[in-house]
Amino acid sequence: MLLYRIEKCEYRSIYPPLGSKFSDGRWSTKAMWVVYTSENIALAKLETLANSGHKVPKDRFLLVLELREDAPLLEIKESDLPASWAGSPYPKVLASIVKGVMGTGQFVGAIVPSAQSPREKNILLFPGFEGFEHYVKKVDEVEEYFDPRLK
Repeated sequence: MLLYRIEKCEYRSIYPPLGSKFSDGRWSTKAMWVVYTSENIALAKLETLANSGHKVPKDRFLLVLELREDAPLLEIKESDLPASWAGSPYPKVLASIVKGVMGTGQFVGAIVPSAQSPREKNILLFPGFEGFEHYVKKVDEVEEYFDPRLK
């Protein structure tokens, strides 16, 4: 399965991405090493737009990852989450749920619904998982353009 992440060009030399270690997100807190990816490019763009403030993102690249079909993943369904899961500010329990999944040491990642489009999925990858490199491979990275009309 191919996964997609849009990242700032200034971080192109860093793999796996480290961003989650420095700021809180919907599914993680500072110091949790989680790589947020999406199941398709359009969703990755939508997620990037949702997190870019009022500016159209510039100087971005698309990171393409391949996740082996036998990779151990846990799916967290919308029905497993509190009613406010997609709201802002993020319910802190979401990061606790993911931290619990990471803590088992059984999963290379978790499948979660997207707050931008709940019928679509984001895949949270855990680079600290033993054997991460066996299940996740960097396939490509290409410049990614955002049309200024998007904001």
